[in-house]
Amino acid sequence: MKIFIVGGGFAGISAAKVLSKKLSNEHEIYLIDKKDYTTMLPNLPEVASGRLESRDVTEKISNLIPSTVKFIKEEILEINLDKKIIKTTVNEYSYDYMLLAAGSTTNLFGFDQNLDKVNVLDSLEAAEDIKAKFSKYLEERDKGTLVVSGAGFTGMELACNLYDLSKRKNKNLEVIFVERANRILPMLSEKLCAHVIEKLNSLNFKIYTDNQITIFDGNNITLKNGEIIKDTFFCWCSGVKSSVKPVGEYLSLPDGRIIVDEFLSIPEYPEVYAVGDAAAMKDKNNNFLRRAVTFAQMSGKHGGKNIAAVINKEERKSFKPIDLGWIIPIYISSIGAVFGKEMKGRKGIFMHYILCGIKNYNFRNFWTALKAAFKYPFAKP
Repeated sequence: MKIFIVGGGFAGISAAKVLSKKLSNEHEIYLIDKKDYTTMLPNLPEVASGRLESRDVTEKISNLIPSTVKFIKEEILEINLDKKIIKTTVNEYSYDYMLLAAGSTTNLFGFDQNLDKVNVLDSLEAAEDIKAKFSKYLEERDKGTLVVSGAGFTGMELACNLYDLSKRKNKNLEVIFVERANRILPMLSEKLCAHVIEKLNSLNFKIYTDNQITIFDGNNITLKNGEIIKDTFFCWCSGVKSSVKPVGEYLSLPDGRIIVDEFLSIPEYPEVYAVGDAAAMKDKNNNFLRRAVTFAQMSGKHGGKNIAAVINKEERKSFKPIDLGWIIPIYISSIGAVFGKEMKGRKGIFMHYILCGIKNYNFRNFWTALKAAFKYPFAKP
């Protein structure tokens, strides 16, 4: 059998390890990705601010997968589920089984104005680009204005990190969030949401809700309410979509995630499994899971086990994810929920970095991530 894993992130690497262990050498396992390294994506805001370097959050894919898994460094052009073909810029591959773990990318929702000046945060290259451009932006003026489209977790982490960078450079920075919804972070309890707003207010961050950016001329922004914000550094953090949209007839969510069954296979294409950010997976309450590193690792491992079970003529098992929780650092504070218990405050910052460090590929990266937690400011701004 030929088994192809599409994507070298947390889900894909987890699947590669399991498949190599569960299948005999007579089967061929391939992992394909356009990059030869994988990235600790939760730490991209710290890369953008220079708090962590690129080398601290990456590792060669070949160092993380078993030798029995063949790595292919090629960019995918198309995946055709009906023909069972993967087309890249240089080759065409056929598969017997495929595990789709291609992850996600920025969703601009049709926004197309001066995109060369719109900063996104969905890759290591994007984070490095933000760092270079924002540093230059600060150097050229005494006071800057950062506008972030989207007041979600990614936007807040990025804004807090860039605010921290401006402080380290002794520059004044006005931060403005523009959110289309009528409130920020609707998934949070009123208590946690109030804590977030309190901390953002203490930093003098502005939050525009029930609003959106209608015009961006590459420098100035016009909002739906008619207000004009001049001389901005503009970041788009308003949502994500699946990186790869396979050709075929299947059910998916509006953000592109493919709806899978309890075994993580696509019902319309039982030889194809979707995991991580590419998949719409359900919890025990029949609700779709949020995108998260933990679920990516869990689903990648489980999807790999089920593919191996089918090939070995064994029984597949249902995916039963365990939600360990989440933590979002907000400059000198944090919010989160761990094992079902809500938390807030500075201790969450350390937990965030410790958890990122544990998942960060090697001891050197773990130690660097841990040290980064102690670089956060202790005093209130």
